[in-house]
Amino acid sequence: MLYSRPQLRLLLVLATLFFAGLGVRQWRAGFPDAAQWIERFDREEPAAPLLPSDSPRDLSPGAMPQAAPTAAATPRRETRATSAKPVDGDQRPLDINRATVAELARLPGVGPGLAQRIFEERERRGRFDSPEALRHVVGIGPKKLAALRSLVTVGE
Repeated sequence: MLYSRPQLRLLLVLATLFFAGLGVRQWRAGFPDAAQWIERFDREEPAAPLLPSDSPRDLSPGAMPQAAPTAAATPRRETRATSAKPVDGDQRPLDINRATVAELARLPGVGPGLAQRIFEERERRGRFDSPEALRHVVGIGPKKLAALRSLVTVGE
């Protein structure tokens, strides 16, 4: 036998951890909004109280408290619909090395969360060498990069 039983168990545990890490990485890339929400879950204060004082309360057994609708949660569809419009009628490509988070968020398919991740990636790694460098940002896959390639540029 090449490996002893404890060594095989250790190799199995290490392989399991490795593949679990790959799975988590793929999940984070596929669902960046959910991953960001989980990261901030216990760090933020709730935006609104769960039971506002002016709403009727159902205190019957088994009733779940309803969260109050917040202003940030209500216009979600409207935010996505407006982000698909061109940037202020300006047809010039956006310089991703100089753009603010608000300017990045106006690109089609880029919301405030993804714009923030692009900005943070630029701060962490430095200037983008080419639009293809956006591929390092979690949440930008090949399709989104293809859609953004003609709309962005890298300045000098």
